Formats: sequence, C-alpha cells, structure tokens
Amino acid sequence: MANPGDGTIIAMMSDARVQGLLDLAKRLATEAAAIALPRLGKVAVRRKPDDSVVTETDHAIQGHVLDAVAGSYPDHAVCAEETLMRPSDFTSPTHARYCWVVDPLDGTRNYASGLPCFSTSLAVLDYGRPIIGVVFEHNLKWLYAAGAGLGATCNNAPIHVEENPANSDMLVGIPSSKDQQTVNVLRDWVATPGLVCRNLGSIALHLSFVASGALAAAFCKRSKIWDIAAGALLVSEAGGRITDLSGVDWMSFDLAVDPNEDLPILAAAPKTHQRLLASIQAATR
Repeated sequence: MANPGDGTIIAMMSDARVQGLLDLAKRLATEAAAIALPRLGKVAVRRKPDDSVVTETDHAIQGHVLDAVAGSYPDHAVCAEETLMRPSDFTSPTHARYCWVVDPLDGTRNYASGLPCFSTSLAVLDYGRPIIGVVFEHNLKWLYAAGAGLGATCNNAPIHVEENPANSDMLVGIPSSKDQQTVNVLRDWVATPGLVCRNLGSIALHLSFVASGALAAAFCKRSKIWDIAAGALLVSEAGGRITDLSGVDWMSFDLAVDPNEDLPILAAAPKTHQRLLASIQAATR
C-alpha cells in the first residue's frame, strides 16, 4: 500500500485514537519486565541464522505483545524481530494502515549474560510513519514514550535533546558491529578530543538517551526497523534529528522491503548531528 507521505493521514487521527494506542504500548512494554526479570541471566541462548542470539524470553514477551495487539486491534499488522508463531492472525504490513513494530528484548546478549541493561521497544506506524514510540528499560523502570505531535517523555516528564556547549565532552552511543565503515568511524571518533564513546548493547536505549539528553548522539550501521522505529519518533519529538548516513531523515519506513535490511542511523540534536554526520562521511570516503 502506498504511503501518502504528506502527513495528512496522521493529522486526521483523533487524539483519543493516538492516546489509546500509546496507552496500550506503554502497558505492554512495562508488562514485559514481569516476564524478563525473573529469568535474567538464567536462560539458554540460541543462535539465529544471522548469528544474533535469541532466548525463550524474547519469544515470551513477543507472544504477550502480539496476543494483546490481535485482541485489541485485529486489523493491525505487525513487524516483529522474532518469528511469528501464528502469522495468519495478522494482516500483511503492506496491506494495513497501521503496523506495530516489535522488538521484545533489545539487548538480548546483555540479558542472557545477566547484565541488567536491556529494553522492550514498541512502535506503531501509520502508512509507514511512526506515530507511537515506546521504549522501556526494565531494570531502572524508565519508560520513554512519544506520540506524533505530542512530544516525548520519560516516566511522564517531558524530555528534550541537548546541544553540548562548545569544548565540552560529548557521550556518543556506538554500535557493536565491526564492518569496515563502522571501524573507520570509531577509529576517528576515539581519536577525537571531546568525543567519549559508549556502547550499552541496546540501540533502542541509545536513541532514548539521545532524546533525553543523556547521550549527545547515537550511531549505528546495521540497525533494523525494530531497533529504531520507536526511537526515531522519540528523538524527533524531543527536538532531534535521526537520519541515514547521507543525511536523509528516517521518519518513514518502507514495509514492502525485507525487515532484516540494515538501516544505518545517526541521531543527535541538530547542530551536533551536522557535525558528526560530516565526520562520518569524512571517515568513510
């Protein structure tokens, strides 16, 4: 189904409709902690074909979320990181106006190792454009939430990106991948005075922390739609920019393409974004 692309469809949604979707996403993200925390560091790990890892907790959380979505919004599609147990329960993402994008456990390696830093990330897309974004960090119980045009919050308090003062240190979120472009960028950043690199093992949390001002920026070369759909809206609603590595904004997703396709991102406050994007492009020429 074509994306109208002009924002008019989203503008036609009632506030009550948006709030209902947001309330459900927030509830489901927080309920995920009751599934995850009792099993922290105690689960078996299985390798997926792409060599990423998955646990029974990933599947349990995803099943809980999808059951609720199917019960509340049977006409909605889903795009989820883990394999759907009953794909016939849902409309195809290319044939539905609304699509839930689900990352049940972002930071599975941390979780399986017993490292308490991981999140559940849920987004709702309207013809490919994020209108709801929720990320919940289970251990700190930090609930990041955004609705299109409603701003971004953490535990219901408004959040905003921050531009770092001149000559101050900037914490930047970096990925774990070791592809050549990432290696080139990180080699340059590590050698740059004022840039302090951090990898927390969850892209969704990196983006949430950019939205709240805790991180100045987040960079990733191999993120997927479920890693960034919620965080993209959080950053945008908090006054920041999230783009691909050519500077094109990531505020609409093509649901007809393979969801395992890499989606490179840079997210930051506008001036910081401009500076870091130039450094990424210089490092990879």
